[in-house]
Amino acid sequence: MVIDAVQELQEITAPADMAIKAADQRWAMYALPGTADLLAGHTLLHTDLAPHNVLVDNRAHLVDWAWPTRGAARIDPAVLILRLLEAGHLLTSADSIARQFPSWRNAPGPAVQAFTTANAAAWAEIARADSALWKAAMGRHATAFETWAKTFPAR
Repeated sequence: MVIDAVQELQEITAPADMAIKAADQRWAMYALPGTADLLAGHTLLHTDLAPHNVLVDNRAHLVDWAWPTRGAARIDPAVLILRLLEAGHLLTSADSIARQFPSWRNAPGPAVQAFTTANAAAWAEIARADSALWKAAMGRHATAFETWAKTFPAR
């Protein structure tokens, strides 16, 4: 059901008049020079697919839209991978789940690396600023994901 909800979101273009951050701006300070533009796009992104932001009844509902973003559709599947790692999945199984989304399956390697690098830097900063154990764990997952994305042979 979560995959269905994220897939439905993947098909929504963020309205041009909606006052939300663009992904290339949101992660620009964390991205390597010249790579933030690889995060740009027109899809409405949730970007915070934490378990408490997904309510399930007869379908999954994405709630708590604190970080809505306009950007490349492949970003939400990447965010989902981090949450799957948090839930105990291995990177290979999390990637296998994310590959159900065409935006992730067809993502160019440099774009995947641009996001994973910027997101790892963002989570490292979050973990430094707050000693909560879950934030440190997310920082470790994001770093592992970044390292994996650089070496994964299918990319």
